[in-house]
Amino acid sequence: MTDNKLVSSGVHVTQGRGTALGQLRWPGPRSWKREATFLVAILMGLTAGYFTVSHFASQAAQDLADRCTARFEIELENADIDSLTRALPQSLCECLANSLLDKNGIARMAMVNWRLLDPLALEPVTEKDEDSCINALWVPSVELAKRLSI
Repeated sequence: MTDNKLVSSGVHVTQGRGTALGQLRWPGPRSWKREATFLVAILMGLTAGYFTVSHFASQAAQDLADRCTARFEIELENADIDSLTRALPQSLCECLANSLLDKNGIARMAMVNWRLLDPLALEPVTEKDEDSCINALWVPSVELAKRLSI
């Protein structure tokens, strides 16, 4: 008799599960399309956000390079150095702005451009970075070395 109670209680449990499973439905094509649309909208939002942030970061780096170039050219004119080419200050300042961008990331540079972050909070460019920019741009010239040695 105990076996009948065990079996009958098992039947009641499975009947309850069968009823609950009967209420569940597999998602149809409507919910699949809704989820796909939602995921595509999220992906498009993230992509637009990334391009917006990268645009403002590159704009901040370009502004920094332009101001650096203008200041560097003024200092060269005051020092009466005429053997330097015109492209050197722009290239040097762009290299320094790119190294600043590499150190701090595009999000922090964009926040500086939006005035959400103080520029002094950025990690500065070190002398090692400056030396690597100068070494990347400096092409040794035999003629220049002869003029300097005379």
